[in-house]
Amino acid sequence: MIGWFLLPLGSKIALKSSFDEFHAPIWNASIKIRDLSHYWGHLSDSKNTLIEKGRDHARILSDAKLQISRKEELQNELEKIRNLKNELQMLEKSLDLSPVQTFAPLVARVTLRSLSGWSQNLIINKGSNFNLSAGNAAIFSEGVVGKLEKVNENSSKIQLLTNSSFRVVAHIKGDDRPITYRGGGVSFGSRNLGLITDVPQDVRIPLGGSLEIISSSLGGSFPKGLKIGNAYKLEPSTDGIFQTAEVILSKELNVIEEITILRK
Repeated sequence: MIGWFLLPLGSKIALKSSFDEFHAPIWNASIKIRDLSHYWGHLSDSKNTLIEKGRDHARILSDAKLQISRKEELQNELEKIRNLKNELQMLEKSLDLSPVQTFAPLVARVTLRSLSGWSQNLIINKGSNFNLSAGNAAIFSEGVVGKLEKVNENSSKIQLLTNSSFRVVAHIKGDDRPITYRGGGVSFGSRNLGLITDVPQDVRIPLGGSLEIISSSLGGSFPKGLKIGNAYKLEPSTDGIFQTAEVILSKELNVIEEITILRK
């Protein structure tokens, strides 16, 4: 150390320069090693980032595929619903059925009765001035009364269901197979009667019971389920294929004062 201080200044400078020149490659190498280390470290970080982004992309792609698949499923279900709707409309058309039956009720009062043995009709105080038309159903609290036969401006004529000209499609309650009902007149003792035909052979009347006859929507004038009357005895029809029965109707038909008309 003492020798260093005793050296001339020029020698010191020369030695310092030689020392720096000697160590310079080492310092440069260390810097390059450090830079190279940073490079590989950053490169490793970039790879991890790319891997993570790749995973995110895969998740997004998988979710997108799932949504597309779900959309296709919903479109297929929608197409099935449309096809079913078309099939239902075609079936209704082939059976001549009305998809929906709606009625606007109108209350009317009976102004005249014609209850002879030949025909049974009622006159009410409502007509075309209330948008009534021939064929409209007439009902009351106990079921079917009849239907409008003739409509004037301020009055209408009702054909009672006892009238021999009255015919409608009907059902036995609990059995959707159609049968035919027609009026049977008024018997001695003022019994209101009807007749059902086309009753299937497998229909039976319970012992001590009866069959309730109800209206059908197939005819178009009446909603389904309104009571017509009761049958107590079945008999074979003349063709031997079906059965027939007399139907006992409500006694109130003879004294009814108010009627509800079902306008379409």
